[in-house]
Amino acid sequence: MHSLYEQESNTSGSNEIKRGLIFDIKRDCSEDGPGIRTTVFFKGCPLSCIWCQNPEGGSKQPQLSYQKSLCDPDACETACIKACDDNCLQLTTRNKIRVDHNACIHCNKCVEVCPTHALETVGYWIDLDELVYRVCIDKPFFNATGGGVTLSGGEVTQQMEFAGEFLRELKKQGIHTAIETSGFFNYRKFKEYMLPYLDLVYFDLKLIDNSESRKYTGQSNTLIKENFKHLIEETGLTVVPRIPLIPDITTTKENLNGIADFLRSLSVDNATLLPYNPMWQDKMEKLEMHSDYKRKTLMTEQEKNNCIIEFFNKSDHV
Repeated sequence: MHSLYEQESNTSGSNEIKRGLIFDIKRDCSEDGPGIRTTVFFKGCPLSCIWCQNPEGGSKQPQLSYQKSLCDPDACETACIKACDDNCLQLTTRNKIRVDHNACIHCNKCVEVCPTHALETVGYWIDLDELVYRVCIDKPFFNATGGGVTLSGGEVTQQMEFAGEFLRELKKQGIHTAIETSGFFNYRKFKEYMLPYLDLVYFDLKLIDNSESRKYTGQSNTLIKENFKHLIEETGLTVVPRIPLIPDITTTKENLNGIADFLRSLSVDNATLLPYNPMWQDKMEKLEMHSDYKRKTLMTEQEKNNCIIEFFNKSDHV
């Protein structure tokens, strides 16, 4: 079992191999910072938001994803079941595959023989040099558009040392760097490992009430608010607060007004509202995860306008 940040000696003993756990690298991203960007998604998150947009980023280990609509056991003659040595896969009466996620050891044998890609591995270990190489391929686009690399997740600060090494290598290449964070991290370590190599931070502020935060994200918001305050008051870093709009949870008058008041108290005059997107529920189904939050539709224009009016009218500065 690997830790989220792995550092081990190679066979020659001369250098160290540094590896991190990621689940995606997306290119040509236009919403994760200025210019054209490449976004790297890290696995592992300390929060358990019931509306998580990237549920595949929550676990601290690789996972097996199964899309039932693509599965055709007759076509492949249940090759996946035959390939699995740990009996993690079974054929149901509906001629589909049942996955025992608790028994899966992520050997990938079933994934390798699945012809329809119904089975896929979510998350893989990658060496630091390999990751730097992959994103630097896009450097001409960064230079032409003022873009760069954004680290997202999951929660990238769960892999603080590896992420810091990665950021440092990017800065050596003259690449603009950004992260998207929940704000739930050890500030002392963040200041040491990541802060010196960052140009921009997108910082989520979800719920202003502590009991609501515990209820819907699984964690207190005290550390989140303290970290936001540290970044605003102690650094010259560009920090953009973002408020995910989750109908009936974060979109209440009390919550939007409370976040606006919090930002105003720190003289913060910019914020981004992120309208709800239900696409995360398809990912949950593939991973056989469950949530009590069931809304399946996008926000209406009226709902979004109501949030804008409630939030931005609260303060002349936010």
